[in-house]
Amino acid sequence: MEKTASIMSKILLCMIASAAAVISCLYLMLPREISVEAGAECGGSFFGIDLMQTDDGIEYRYGSIPIKTVSATPCERPMLIPCGTPFGIKLRTSGVITVSVTENSPAEHSGIREGDVIISVNGEPVNSNSEISSAIQLCPEECEIILRRKNSERHVSLEPYSDCGIYKIGIWVRDSAAGLGTMTYCDPLTDTYGGLGHPVSDMTTGELMPLNSGEITTALITGAVKGESGTPGELCGTLLSEECIGTLQYNTECGIFGATSAIPEDAAAVPMAFRQEVHTGPATILATVDGCTPQEYDIEIQHINICDMESSKSMVIRITDPELIEKTGGIVCGMSGSPIIQDGRLAGAVTHVFLNDPTRGYAVFCETMLETQLSQ
Repeated sequence: MEKTASIMSKILLCMIASAAAVISCLYLMLPREISVEAGAECGGSFFGIDLMQTDDGIEYRYGSIPIKTVSATPCERPMLIPCGTPFGIKLRTSGVITVSVTENSPAEHSGIREGDVIISVNGEPVNSNSEISSAIQLCPEECEIILRRKNSERHVSLEPYSDCGIYKIGIWVRDSAAGLGTMTYCDPLTDTYGGLGHPVSDMTTGELMPLNSGEITTALITGAVKGESGTPGELCGTLLSEECIGTLQYNTECGIFGATSAIPEDAAAVPMAFRQEVHTGPATILATVDGCTPQEYDIEIQHINICDMESSKSMVIRITDPELIEKTGGIVCGMSGSPIIQDGRLAGAVTHVFLNDPTRGYAVFCETMLETQLSQ
């Protein structure tokens, strides 16, 4: 009998220790600060942990167990127009991106690497391939180069070599990019937009392309290549370059942003969902897979990542609409930025597709996109 009681006591202690460890983990992971609609009752949840208004303020609670007190900032709920329309993106870089370094070249010997952003040559700012070439020709004896690597600035010196009378340093660079994306929302009060939900990155290095200037244009989707396991699909379309509809002002980890003149006059704005209001379960997306008019398709929000609430991979979603699966196989390249609607609110945007399952992918919170835009 005593032995049984001892075993039960140890099991109970283990259960208490495990519960304490889970609560400690949740305490560290749950957001300390949230935004709430001014004058409205606070509600919502993260990962099954409810937000509740108490006499002492707002708390996270698991059932009746208090987990953590949260600081809530009252604000006016943003009203945004969900789009889902395709648009063309034209970006010119600030500096030039090194996409390849020739073996045994002056650039390699000086330590220049793939992904480095060259911002000046011999004191002259460079933003294009032609500018860097011209600057090298002016000082063929020795070049002083300033480059940016990650968040640090570096200075290198090298001596160019002559190739048929043209001086080179042994690098290939990229100074622009163009492509298709999907507009997530427009703000009718400021005539601004947000799109993609992730950055425009260099196709070779994978690094965010530093923005000097750019514009967005109308686009027409002409078809789609269906995605399959191991092979992502893509939307096929045409950028209508003569129809510029806005400027590209910011290229960030959570989307691209700028001003636009293409806000539909008859489009209705919807309330933005705060992060704690987004939950697992049914939702819809607005996406354009043919022409230029978006359609609404059913999805499911399967998981919300409380460890990564402010990135472009905060949610896992699954396409459940048979029509969209039949047309595209699920999420395809070009659908990034397609807005997610849940409970009548703009909850987020599609950002990435799972390579092994094109019906599933990641999404970003709309609140994260808007915060990123307003912080620039």
